[in-house]
Amino acid sequence: MLLYLNRRWGKIDAAARGRSIGSRLAICWLCMVLAVLSAALLLLSATGVLSHTASQFGETAALQQKNTAAIFTAQMDVLTAQGIELSNTVSGEVESFLAGRGLSFDALNDNPELIAELEDMLIPALKSAMEGSTCSGAYFCLDATANTSLSTSETSRAGVYLRYSGLRSAHPSGTVTCFRGTVDAARRNGLQLHNRWNPELNTSLIPGYRQVMAWDGDRLSGGCLWTERIPLLDTWESVTLLCVPVRDGAGNVRGVCGMELSNLYFSLSHSTVSGSYGSFIMLLAPMNGDTLLLDKAMLGSTEGTDLSASGEMRIQSGRDYDTFTWNDTTYLGKYQIVPGRLADGHPLAAVTLVPESGYRHQVQTARLGWTLGSLGFLIGMLVLAAALSRRFAMPIAQGLEAAKSCEHDWQPTGIREIDELTVYFHSRLRESRPEDALPRQVESLVSELIDRSKGLTSSERIILRYYAEGYTVKDIPGLLFISMGTVKGHNSHIYSKLGVDSYDALKAYLDVLRRCGRLEELLQSGKQRSYV
Repeated sequence: MLLYLNRRWGKIDAAARGRSIGSRLAICWLCMVLAVLSAALLLLSATGVLSHTASQFGETAALQQKNTAAIFTAQMDVLTAQGIELSNTVSGEVESFLAGRGLSFDALNDNPELIAELEDMLIPALKSAMEGSTCSGAYFCLDATANTSLSTSETSRAGVYLRYSGLRSAHPSGTVTCFRGTVDAARRNGLQLHNRWNPELNTSLIPGYRQVMAWDGDRLSGGCLWTERIPLLDTWESVTLLCVPVRDGAGNVRGVCGMELSNLYFSLSHSTVSGSYGSFIMLLAPMNGDTLLLDKAMLGSTEGTDLSASGEMRIQSGRDYDTFTWNDTTYLGKYQIVPGRLADGHPLAAVTLVPESGYRHQVQTARLGWTLGSLGFLIGMLVLAAALSRRFAMPIAQGLEAAKSCEHDWQPTGIREIDELTVYFHSRLRESRPEDALPRQVESLVSELIDRSKGLTSSERIILRYYAEGYTVKDIPGLLFISMGTVKGHNSHIYSKLGVDSYDALKAYLDVLRRCGRLEELLQSGKQRSYV
């Protein structure tokens, strides 16, 4: 009985502590709003509005372009400095050579033996310049020829042109061959002749040669020029040449020297850079307006693409990146003008680009990721909203059913308003009954207990009243001036007559009778007898 009443009072407490309908509705509505937002997010992701791939690619391309420009600029600056050093060395050696023999510079014309002797002396300086540089070759040519009677004497000039053969890496090494120069000078220095060897250089094939020869400035750096990419005579290779003036002691330009960058060496030196958008290609190209002149450009590695050094490439500037079109193929990237004088006057651009297909693949991947993430979020919100709605609706239905019924064994729903309503309905039902009206099960137990109490003696009834007033078994001997054994004997009779099995059970029944207002009826029933 006590358990039943405690359970009912616990339901009242649970009703007071339960979450309100408003808070549950707020959670449900929040889930629905999140579901709507996730649906909008899904739509925006599918259309690519939320994708920042363009700006992210622009930042990546700009960073890569900055590195490319820095690499090209540093390489050209270093080679220019080394070319100037080579010019000073050649100038000094030629001055010393001629002065030691009491000859003028013009004495070199029509004197093959003297030219061969001078070249023999200068070859070690060329080899030393090559070994300390990031280049594929080095050369010098003097404004003199071994035979002025030839029809080509106006463009044929004495000099030495050394090149690496069989390049396989960006670190030049291996056999140095003599591409131009006298046979005797090459042999005395242990050099192999190139299979396309000639004794002199054809200056008509060097763009800017006449510009350098006509230069009359003070600082050698002001007279340096770079050529566009030019074919190397009688070979399958193309090269870019650095041209530095060679002056005599009086400041007259007596020739040209410099370094060579072959297309093979440039390709080996500047490999593609892999990234999430594909492989970035680096190239150094003359620029005419909004057009890159690829047929005059030096290309890094083009592995994985169809790009070649031919034709022109159109540039269309964009907000995040630039678009490059070549032979109906589109590339994306950035470009930047770098220092360096070209013989034809065109500005030189360092370019970093990637095939558009790689970028489009990354865009699709990013869009797919956003779409799948948004779809997953939407499904999660819909499932959560459905689960919360079900969890919200079912307790309401159960609570209303409990409120309509007269059952006392109902379970709190956890919704404060519903549980309070159920408790209120049940309290109204109880108030509509007579004051002594109890549930049938409780009424039966109470009536049975009162009937049994009629058999108690006055002494047992006095002890029972003390228990009802809150005294314990240990208090009874002092109250009635009897022994504990006598008290235990009375207790045994009380338990037997009332049908309980312990003191705790007796106290529980007394508490129930007190709560329902029938305790005095228990204590007053039966014939009153004085204690003897």
